[in-house]
Order: sequence, then C-alpha cells, then structure tokens
Amino acid sequence: MANNYSNRAYEFTNEPKEKKTSSLKILVCGQLLGIIVFIIGFAAGLCIGIFVYNGNESKLANTETCQNQRGTGRLEIKQSEQPVITTATNDNPSSTNRGKDTLGDKGEVKNTDSEHTPTSEDSDAQKCKRCAWRNPILPSSQPNLFAPLSAEEMTLVHRTLVDLKIVDVDHDQDLTFKSNFIGTIFLHPPNKREALQYLDDGGKFPGRYATAVVIRGNIDQKDYMQYKIGPLGQSSDVKVTQLLKNGEVPYESRPYDNVEIGEIIFSILADLDKIAALLKDSFDINNVYEDVSIMPNGPYNDGSGRVSRFTIGLRGLGDKEFDFLNILPFTGRLSHSGQNTSDWFTYDYFYLNQGPFSNITELIDAYNSGTLKYIKYPEGYKEYIIQETLPIRSVNSPARPDSHYPGTSTYEPHGPRYTIAGHAVNWMGWSLTVSTGQHRGPSIFDVRFKGERIIYENSLNEIALVYSADGSGQDNMVYLDSVYGLGEAKRAIPRVDCPFYASYLNSSGWNPRGLKASILPTFCIFEVNAQDPLWRHKGQDVEAGLNNNFLVARYPTQVGNYDYIIDFQFYLDGRVKTTASATGFIQGSFWNPSSNVQTPFGYKVANSLIGPIHDHTFGFKVDMDVAGRDNDFQLIHWKYGDVNRALKNNKTDPSNYFFYNHTRYIEWDLVEKETGLKVDTENQKYWTIINRNKKNKNGVNRGYRIIPMSTSSQNLPDDYPRMQELSFTKYHCAITKHKDDEQYLKPLYFPVDKQLFNDTSPSQLYLEDMLDGESIANEDIVTWLSVGFLHIPTSEDVPMTIKVESGFTLKPFNFFDRTAVFDIPALAVFNNTMYDNAPVPDMCVSEPYPNQH
Repeated sequence: MANNYSNRAYEFTNEPKEKKTSSLKILVCGQLLGIIVFIIGFAAGLCIGIFVYNGNESKLANTETCQNQRGTGRLEIKQSEQPVITTATNDNPSSTNRGKDTLGDKGEVKNTDSEHTPTSEDSDAQKCKRCAWRNPILPSSQPNLFAPLSAEEMTLVHRTLVDLKIVDVDHDQDLTFKSNFIGTIFLHPPNKREALQYLDDGGKFPGRYATAVVIRGNIDQKDYMQYKIGPLGQSSDVKVTQLLKNGEVPYESRPYDNVEIGEIIFSILADLDKIAALLKDSFDINNVYEDVSIMPNGPYNDGSGRVSRFTIGLRGLGDKEFDFLNILPFTGRLSHSGQNTSDWFTYDYFYLNQGPFSNITELIDAYNSGTLKYIKYPEGYKEYIIQETLPIRSVNSPARPDSHYPGTSTYEPHGPRYTIAGHAVNWMGWSLTVSTGQHRGPSIFDVRFKGERIIYENSLNEIALVYSADGSGQDNMVYLDSVYGLGEAKRAIPRVDCPFYASYLNSSGWNPRGLKASILPTFCIFEVNAQDPLWRHKGQDVEAGLNNNFLVARYPTQVGNYDYIIDFQFYLDGRVKTTASATGFIQGSFWNPSSNVQTPFGYKVANSLIGPIHDHTFGFKVDMDVAGRDNDFQLIHWKYGDVNRALKNNKTDPSNYFFYNHTRYIEWDLVEKETGLKVDTENQKYWTIINRNKKNKNGVNRGYRIIPMSTSSQNLPDDYPRMQELSFTKYHCAITKHKDDEQYLKPLYFPVDKQLFNDTSPSQLYLEDMLDGESIANEDIVTWLSVGFLHIPTSEDVPMTIKVESGFTLKPFNFFDRTAVFDIPALAVFNNTMYDNAPVPDMCVSEPYPNQH
C-alpha cells in the first residue's frame, strides 16, 4: 500500500502532457468565472448594504437624537458660551434668571420668551416628543420683607440722606476725607413680632427699611455712624433714625473706608519708592507701583493714634489683584491719624526680621553701610512666581488620561421642581426667602416645611481668622471679614460655582464712588441628585427606597485671598444643612533659607514661602421657631453607669433581668439661662430645641436637634488682646433670649473704648455682652453657632487650597409623628408586586434652559 500511495502521488504531480493541458484550460476558465461571479456578487451586496444602511441610519439618527437630547438635556448648549444672567433689582420675578431674558444694547433687560416655533434646525427633534418643561418663575403678588435691597431702594436712601444734609456727596462730586458719605447700605431686618403678625395673622406690612453706614468726616465731632431709613416706599413717607450715639465710634476707630484704603496703599508705595535700589537688589523689583502688593492689617490704636501694620509681596496675579501668597520679608507700620495725608508717616521697618528701623532713612543707611544682612532673589524671579502662582494647568505637562472628556452631568427632564417668586423659593414642601447683606453675607428667612415655620432666620454673621507666623508684621494677624464685606456682590462663576441648570438671584451693594447700587447674580438655586438613597431596605420579599434629592441655595463669594461658599441645603425629610467652605490662595509668610523646613508656625510650602498656621471660624445666627416661638434649649446627656443609676429605681432590683449591671442611658437637662456651650467629645450630648407646649402623637415634645459637623475649638485665652471681637469663637453654641436690638453677634466697628466714651451701654453689643444670664425657659430663643476648622497649610495648598468644609445640620427630633417622606412616590415592591415607584422621565427632548444662550 505504501508503494501504491507513492505511485499515486507521483502520478498526480507528473501527468501526461495532453491530459495536463486540457485540465489547465478548464482550471483557468473556472477561476475566471469564479472571479467574475464574486465581483458581481460583491458589487450587488455593496449596493444593497448601502441602501439598507442609509435607511436604518436615518431611523437610528432620529432615535439617537431623541435619546441623546433626553440623556444630556442640552446638546445644543455650547460649553464655551457663558450664560447671560440677569435678575430683578426690585424683587420682580419677571426678570429672575430663569426667564428668557437677554441684555439689550444699553444693558436693559429684554424678555424674549416665546413659544417654540419649529424650524429646519428642529427637523430631527420634531420626530421626538417634546418634554413638558416647567418654568419655575412665578409672579410675586406681595412685597417681600427679607429680600435684598433693590437698586431703587438704595437710590432712595442716598437721595433721602442728601436731602436731609446728612450726606454731602452727590453726583459729580469727589469723595474725600472731608466728606460725609455713605460707605455701605444693607437691609435693616424688620421687628420680628411685627413680621410674624404680617406673615401669620394678616397684620399690617411692616415696611422695608435700610441701614446706611455713613462716615462723617465733615462735622466737628467726626465719627462712624449708622442710620435706619424707611419705610422704603414713597419718598414722602421715609424717616431717618440715628442708630448710634454721637461720637460713640470715633472717627479714628472706624474700620477702613473707601477713601482711606487707597491713600494707605499709595502712601506706603511712595515711601518704598525711596528705597528702590534696595528692593531691586533684594527682590528683583523694577517698579514698586507695578511689582509690589501692599497688605495693610488693622487699623488699631497703639496709644499714639490710628495705626496699620503692613506687609509687602510680589504681584504674581497681575496688577489688579492683591497677592497674599508671595510675601516678602519686609514689613512696617503706617501712622494714618487725621485727614491730612501729609501728616502720615511710615516707621518701625523690619527687613528679614532685622529692626525696627525708625524710618526709611535709617533702613537705607544700614543697607549702604553693609551692616544689614539681606537676601537676594535671582533676576527674573517675578516671572517665576507668576508661573507658580497662576492657577492654570501646566502646558508643559501631559493632561491626565481621559481628562479631555466632559464629566458626568445632571439635567432636569421637565424643568425645575422648585419655583421662584422674587427671592422667595418653594420646593417639595419647603418655602423660604434668600437674602444677602453687604457686610454679613447670605441668609435665609421664614423657612417652612409643609407649611409650618421651622426657622425664622439663619444667617452668616462673621468669619474670623487668626494667623501665627514667625515674621514681623504677620504675627497675630486677625481678620474679621464682615468689615471687608462678606456680601459684597460678586458674580458667581457659571458651571464652577453652580451647575449649568441653576437659577440665579441677585445680591446688592452700594458703590460709594459711583453713587449707585451694584446688582449682580450671586445666589444660585438648584436641585441635587445625590446618587444615593435617602432611605432603603432590601429583604427577602421587600425592596424599597427613595433617592436622596435635595435643594441647594448657594452663595459663593471672595474676601481677599480666600473664596468662600455658603450652602443652605433642604432635604425631603425636614432636615436643613448649612455648610461653609473655604478655598482660594493661602496667605504666605517668608521662609528664611537658614530655617528648618518645619517650623513651629508651619511648613515650607514653596520656594521661599511658609504656610502660616491659622483657623477659620464661621459665626451664624440661627433663630428657630419650633412649633411656635416659645421654646426651650434641652441637653440630652449620653451616659454610662450601673442599672440602678440609670433607672433611678430603688423599689425593684433590675439586676434580675439585666444581663450585665452596666448600661448606657440618657438624661435630660433644660438650660434655664443664657449660656455658651462647647462640643465635648468626652461627655457627649445632644443639643435640642423643643416646644414643651406642643406634642407629637406619641406625647413627646416636638423639637429639632442641632448637629455640628466636625469643628475646631478656640484655644486663645480670655486675656488675648482681640478676644472681645472674637468672643463668639469661644463657643460652638451660645443661647440667648431673642431681642430685636441684638441682631448680630458683633458690630462692624472696632470695640468702643468705654472709659474714653464714659458709657457702659454701647448701642451694639458683642456676643459676650449678650450672655448676661437672662432666663431662656419657654422663651423665643436664638442660637449663635460657630463652626470652623484649623488650617496647617501644606505643599498641596499651593497654588490653590482645595475646598475645606464645616457646618451644621438642623434635624427633626420628634417633630413629626413618623418619617416625613411618605408622601413622595418611591420604589415599593412587596411579594413581587410593585405598589409604588418614583416617577420616571419621559423619552422626550428637553427644552433649552432659558438662561443659557
């Protein structure tokens, strides 16, 4: 068989000549025919495929258009375009930022809202169902007690004070030291009793009033003064009431004003220009007016008059920004008493902590004589710090993988679930009014849940910072940011501060040089899907839960180097959460190369910088009305002990049925008098506000609990020189009886010298003065909450500090009869039967948001 196989193989490859020729012809013909058939088939298949593909592509395109527009919400919105944001200055909802308003050529608001008319550009979308978009803007039927002042109201205030000759600066007149001028104007809150009579009992509208801060530099007894002006309706009805006593806050004790701060900076720069050679040699400064940033701190009285300390830095952010980061080891003091700037002078200079030099001449003599140890920055150092300071992505480094794709986005398939009328907001059973003031910042008023008032007022009052650094001029720096304007209107950054679908509300402030109101969209309102359950349960035959959605009223602002974000969050179960966040630049301090990179005051964080340690304390006024005005503050102590102590039962021996004679238990304690409390993690307790006159169906006092987030504590002693102003930082919670003349936890001005003024009853008090032992049992009480954090800057804080947050939550505590969310559709499956479910968005095309263009 092997031979036969071999023969057959041989014969196959070696056919007779005639037979091979015939087979070759047949093979060639067959191949040609196969190729022709293949080409014809391929061409036919290609034509059919193209025909079928085009038909299906059209159908798929229509489907994708519908699905994509539903999925993203806004395919037509261009990311590079910034929304035009305008809101009413007279609390008129017609120009609130959700309406289709645009700006005309002269800046006026023009309404372009109209019904959608199909065009050729809509051809794809017309093949999909349009979502029923819900416009949140509603007409405002009545004036709002708590809305920020409008431009018209501020103009009326100015006109009234000019007509009464209280203010002598009018249009086309210069603002000088020898002027009586308005520094700031903000809402004067109404009397609470009158406000509640109007809101709850149909009483008379109390009217809207303003507080104007007037610097009186053109009278014999120069001072800082505040006036109450109103009602702000017809000008003929307006009355003016002086809020402080003449001379109570002397002119020399006023905070920095708009005239003075510019003169301070110019005076210091003029003296620095005299030592240009030293500054060039040391810090590569070519022009002090272009390269140097001045940071005054004060003012304060050192016994000789009005004084400010100052530090200088290099400008790493351009010539229009203060640079608090790139600090130089060069400080001094400026005496700026009086109104004649030619009498002002600089003194007590320190260079690299060498000093004090009594004046510029003494400093330059030490430099020329070679006795001054000095530091030398390399040439071009300013350009280096600009590159290191600007918060921009490095173009020389590769982008993070996949960072060129946009991140996850949220949309509202049928428009917002909230409504806005002026500055009044309603959402899912919540109603409230948002407001701002030029000094104090954001606040919320008349907060109700399911028609019942929970909070009368929750307002930011102050932000305090205390710095420690090993550098002259920077040790013991204290900032109280309300003086600089926590509510100074600054436009929110769309898509950074707030999501693209947010609505914006206006804040207002007074521009003393322009003699006009500054109205800008700063407050944003939006709903958040937290992508987690508010509640859930999964069992053998049970599957149920509700998504955690909440409303946010957000106020972003900036004071100096720090940016702040204040959030008021409203949850479906009746909770209100307030958060305060800080980000932005740190304030730097010079790092001496001869020093360790770790110092008692902070770490080296950049080439020549230390991040000095400091704290942030946010002070809030929280006036709750829990089931009415008459409330109590109750402490619930979380304790441990033996069973008899827990039960306080001497008749029955509980050891018979307790497994151990050890247990944890709670005890109640009513706070009877005004006091201040601190978070004590060793002796834990609940802080609650209860109404002993109102019970839930279980017979328990209705109440709310105050839950502070993780917060820092003040460790400065009572004899710290600035403790009167910082007294609110001593407590995490202080409780006082409500009084309309105790509106804020501290005044805007510096402490009144009671000995010089010979008066023991100043018109406005600090928190420590308010804690005078009055009874708070079954009274209208106010809580003053202070939360914050310590900050030890690290390398990761340069150039930008990542957002740090603190805050507090107000949570129902036996306020309801049961969980307060079971009036909302939610997933409910029992025994494989779906009894309820949350609403599901339609397969439809969402309308473009009116405030996006």
